[in-house]
Amino acid sequence: MDAGIVHDTPRFLSALLGLLLLSSFAFFISACVVGSTANAGFNVVITSFLYLAWGVGGLYTITKSTSPVSIGFLIGVSSILTIHCLQTAIFWGQLSNCQDSIVVTEGVTLDISKDFISHYTCTSKSAMSSVCAFSVINFLIGIAFTTRLIGGKDEIIDGSQQGGYDDVGPTGSIGYNQQNAYDNP
Repeated sequence: MDAGIVHDTPRFLSALLGLLLLSSFAFFISACVVGSTANAGFNVVITSFLYLAWGVGGLYTITKSTSPVSIGFLIGVSSILTIHCLQTAIFWGQLSNCQDSIVVTEGVTLDISKDFISHYTCTSKSAMSSVCAFSVINFLIGIAFTTRLIGGKDEIIDGSQQGGYDDVGPTGSIGYNQQNAYDNP
């Protein structure tokens, strides 16, 4: 990134969303590999769709729909999905340390999925690790994006649109009568 893009909030946010989309696509590929994991595979595939929708929706909001409500909605979605990235990274990081079998005594090993837990799978440990890694990358990008979005929202919000909060309150014209309520007109 050149030095000028850091000072241009919309371009910087668009660049961060581009990185998020790139990482989310790699996350999607890893999610498809671990999609057959018992009790968690469907969840990670849906999560990958959420990450991709976050990137596409964020780009649309930054470039086309810059109303205060849209930017506020994007701030909320980005905050929640950033936290979800951290949860996903922790879960799949822990799951990547799973074991296929347990050694009971010397020479006797038991397969966990056949002998103990019926809905247990421990395949594709490297794909589980990559899900964790790409989720960490999305978490870091999400922190940078959300922080910069909150700090630079005034640069992004289109001032020509109605719906801001400038007219609300004691000094504005909406919902406040300039006369004292007890004075007769």
